[in-house]
Amino acid sequence: MAEPGEYPYDAGIHPTGYTTKVWTMRQLAGLSTAGSTNERFHYLLGLGETGLSLAFDLPTQLGLDPDDPRAEGEVGRTGVSIATVDDLAEVFKGIPLDRLSVSMTINATAPILLAMWVVVAEESGVDPASLRGTLQNEMPKEFLARKAYIYDIDTSMRYSLDVLEHCIRHLPTVNPVSLSGGHAREAGASRALEVACGIADAEVYLQGMVDRGLGVDEVARRFTFIFGAHMELLAEAAKFRVVRSLYAQRLRERWGATDERAMKMRVQVNTFGSALAHQEPLNNVVRSTIQALAAVLGGVQSLHVCSFDEAYQTPGELGARIALRTHQIMAEETDVARYVDPLGGSAVIERIAAEMRSEVEDWLRRIEDHGGMLGSIRSGWLESEIEDLAQREPGPRVGVKDQLRSETEEVVLQRERHKPLPSVQRGVERRACDAELKAIRDAVASGVNVMPTLIEAARARASLGQMCEAMAPQD
Repeated sequence: MAEPGEYPYDAGIHPTGYTTKVWTMRQLAGLSTAGSTNERFHYLLGLGETGLSLAFDLPTQLGLDPDDPRAEGEVGRTGVSIATVDDLAEVFKGIPLDRLSVSMTINATAPILLAMWVVVAEESGVDPASLRGTLQNEMPKEFLARKAYIYDIDTSMRYSLDVLEHCIRHLPTVNPVSLSGGHAREAGASRALEVACGIADAEVYLQGMVDRGLGVDEVARRFTFIFGAHMELLAEAAKFRVVRSLYAQRLRERWGATDERAMKMRVQVNTFGSALAHQEPLNNVVRSTIQALAAVLGGVQSLHVCSFDEAYQTPGELGARIALRTHQIMAEETDVARYVDPLGGSAVIERIAAEMRSEVEDWLRRIEDHGGMLGSIRSGWLESEIEDLAQREPGPRVGVKDQLRSETEEVVLQRERHKPLPSVQRGVERRACDAELKAIRDAVASGVNVMPTLIEAARARASLGQMCEAMAPQD
């Protein structure tokens, strides 16, 4: 086993662990409107949150303007509704974009949201090159697990790679992709397959960028990863040791990486919503705390803790506050951040890690035998494997006591219920931007990177739906 900060980084990527800097404390927020989301951000920042994480509603994820008939009933339901750059500007009103890290949970429309983010920065007096944060921008997992894609897989990958290329060349402190195994796990994958999916997805992006003429070190040092944390505390903590070391070894031995930064896997963890139960929801505070502790003991860089009410609604202020306080209590009132690699040398952890590594390597061989991640998705083989695994895994255990609600919980439920959604779709004010939309279509047809034309269209106030339509493959 290596020392913390030393290859292959099973003991962590930083030699001092959390003793000099604790993990970034993020809480996913995206309420129905830009204004309410801005209010939630300021609320969380006032409580001590150290990084923003933005969730978008389904129409925004799928490239639909809120007044599109196909968006009926979904506007603002699972996140914030964004139609134009002015909506995004309202989300970030009063927030210093050059000093706060922003994570955007967006995939199929990541190029458009990146373009809007750049324009918001420019128009607020911030140099886009100083933007800090992460775009999810991870398309293989959309086809494999979430299904929130717009174009075919090859077109989707092209645009996702356009984002990587633009960020590498122009936005030095924006992480252009967050490779995900966690979504496959939420869909039913095992812990080992979750790890394998994250690594296999990363290799798809590495190959795509190498094919564009960029070097492995140059690309991989801009990668971040998303995994989840479930209820088996020791196994989940061991998982992060396995994925870091296996990834570093594959980067060095298979891809020829030499830069330490390229081989150090930076990990964002979301505690798993699938572990929560809607009965006795306050018990979810305990569940989320156990999962968060597993992530911290595993040495991750960034963490989102699920709110107790996420099993039945978008988190209310009380749920969001308790989730953030969970971070702070772990960091300030316990000793888990006072020691570097607190689980290092544990015989139990080493045994779990060895068994898990063997399973992960077997999954990686099977994925490679099926044509890599993209081949495994195209054939439907990997999705079928995940579906089979999902049938074997039980959901959260709900005992007899969970069937009863206390008086306190009834009060909480009443206080934290959803605000009703608007009964009509929100209209979108569109300006004439025919030239900018034509430039997008020309870029699509010629095969060049679409990002410069998307930025110009965003600046001209083209809507998300207009830009998405212009990006559609042309016959």
